[in-house]
Amino acid sequence: MRDFLRCVEDDLVVVKEELSPEYEVPAVLQELDRPVVFEGVEGYDIPLVGNLCCSREYLVRALGAESWDDVLRKLAEAMDSPKEPRKERSPSFLEAERGPEFLKEFPMCRFYRTDGGPYLTASLVVAVEPEEGIPNASVHRMMYLGDGKFAVRVVPRHLYRYYEKADHDLPVAVCLGVDPRTMFACCARVPYEVSELDVAAAFWEDLRVYEVDYGIPVPAESEIVMVGRLTPERAPEGPFVDVTRTLDERRREPVFEVEKVYTREDPYHPIILPGGEEHRIMMGGPAEATVLAHVSRVSEVVKVRLTPGGGRWLHAVVSIRKRTEGEAVNAGLAALAAHPSLKHVVVVDEDVDPDDPEQVEYALATRFQADRDLHVVRGLGSTLDPSAEEGIMAKAVFDATAPVEKRERFEVVEVPVSDRVRRILDELP
Repeated sequence: MRDFLRCVEDDLVVVKEELSPEYEVPAVLQELDRPVVFEGVEGYDIPLVGNLCCSREYLVRALGAESWDDVLRKLAEAMDSPKEPRKERSPSFLEAERGPEFLKEFPMCRFYRTDGGPYLTASLVVAVEPEEGIPNASVHRMMYLGDGKFAVRVVPRHLYRYYEKADHDLPVAVCLGVDPRTMFACCARVPYEVSELDVAAAFWEDLRVYEVDYGIPVPAESEIVMVGRLTPERAPEGPFVDVTRTLDERRREPVFEVEKVYTREDPYHPIILPGGEEHRIMMGGPAEATVLAHVSRVSEVVKVRLTPGGGRWLHAVVSIRKRTEGEAVNAGLAALAAHPSLKHVVVVDEDVDPDDPEQVEYALATRFQADRDLHVVRGLGSTLDPSAEEGIMAKAVFDATAPVEKRERFEVVEVPVSDRVRRILDELP
């Protein structure tokens, strides 16, 4: 993470004044669109760090990429060709070993008045598959219960299957202060037999891992690593403001019990503002890469974007080089299959920029007919859509592409600009 901080240091804001981790620190993150280090956290000595990836440009810069599309292609390639990460011999987080009592010195934020308790929101949970030994690394919110225990939101995917196979008593390591490049790659949706750490190693070549207790490999750049178990105990978790900025419901979730804590002598604790732009980028960016990979199997993709208005989660715009009729619908359905939380997909031609809402609306206004180009699929689900009934909803593909044989009819006509006019315009104050 410290290397990432150096990559964004020109934009970094350092707040030295004491602020409370309850609402005040989150309020600064909400109001600023730059990375922030909070050196004065009321009641604590450990500084907080937030908004590290509140702009896609920061990941582009840290990866040495040319553009956001370059980042997505790189992640899609890493998902297709993962590689085992290299080993680290002496990670910095081994500088000190503490017990669960260390958590009393550790600042945790309440972000919203509706929060069920103080939360960790940038926690990478790593576990090893009990039978096949596959490491799983995924980001989970964790609500602090006190006495070294957290209620962990575990969705029914890979980590939950590990937990079930271990008879609800699973050793895990919770990593804090992980480099955002690693975190981003570990948010990718990969098959059960693929480790997210292998994807991260292919995505970002500087990743190293170190095996802590129970043979769990963790990112060597971590600032803090908590080792313990996901126990059979369940506790209420939530409410919590999710990526759509609406309340996720309260559930009984597995309890993580901390056994020991490894930490740097001077650790940073990173936080992600729930529902903020960093939250959306870290969740939505890997989903864009997944959609890109899947849609590329049925069409030539120019660009994929999960839109800000859809929380970078529920709505997508996909631009393609359309060759045949029906191709746009296939592209839209492939996008829905790739990212199950998608609700609406708008498919546009290559001359429409998905990053420009006005261009997308223009395509819908001039190239779309509802009785012909709207394709609705019913009975699908997403738990993050507050309008869904029991998690079930309808999804739609909007074919906003021009007919292949009549493309010239839809071309936008512009006034020609001569070199002389261009020169005059350039010389204007």
